[in-house]
Amino acid sequence: MPYRLLIKWIMKMFRLRRNVRLGIYGPPNTGKTSLANRIISDFIGEGEWQVSPLPHETRKIQKFKEIVLKSESGKTLEIDMFDMPGIQSHKELHTDALEEFFDAGLSNEDATKRLIDATDGIAEAIRWMSRIDSAVVVLDSTQSPHTKVNALLLGVLKAHKVKVVIVANKIDLPNAKPDDIKKALPNYHVVEISLKEGTNIYKLYEAVTHHLK
Repeated sequence: MPYRLLIKWIMKMFRLRRNVRLGIYGPPNTGKTSLANRIISDFIGEGEWQVSPLPHETRKIQKFKEIVLKSESGKTLEIDMFDMPGIQSHKELHTDALEEFFDAGLSNEDATKRLIDATDGIAEAIRWMSRIDSAVVVLDSTQSPHTKVNALLLGVLKAHKVKVVIVANKIDLPNAKPDDIKKALPNYHVVEISLKEGTNIYKLYEAVTHHLK
């Protein structure tokens, strides 16, 4: 019997359970860490991870274990949460992101270090796709969902048989088009939210506890 099947058999025999490993994925600046902070605030009540309008503020995986998510309907899901660095293509990272680093006033040395750290973080986040059970993929509803990065991200998660819920964030903005995300990704459960306004957060918890067990 293969090793992984043996472990599953043992866990079933002894009724052992481990928490669902939930990764929060998406491109930079879509609201991934803001969502992680909201989950921590709602269910743990502890401090927050740092966020920034500058891309790639999160350059290493941030972990928070043993969170019990609860929906308004009474469903629960015990998770270990992993806030992943933003996924971006090599070209975008070395052009768009680097330009934003310089525009924000970073020195050449600091911008280069941030770029290197971001590259390492993206590689680590991709490696972790084989270790997680479920994922919340956060997209910016003011941006087109038809990107190579989104296709790659969802394709790799699907290849690893990771359960996915899509978040269409920033619906509070006037140019938000969450319906475009729903049309582009008809095979996924999509939840429209505004982390800034707190809109539909509990609809997201309902979707996560229902679809990502």
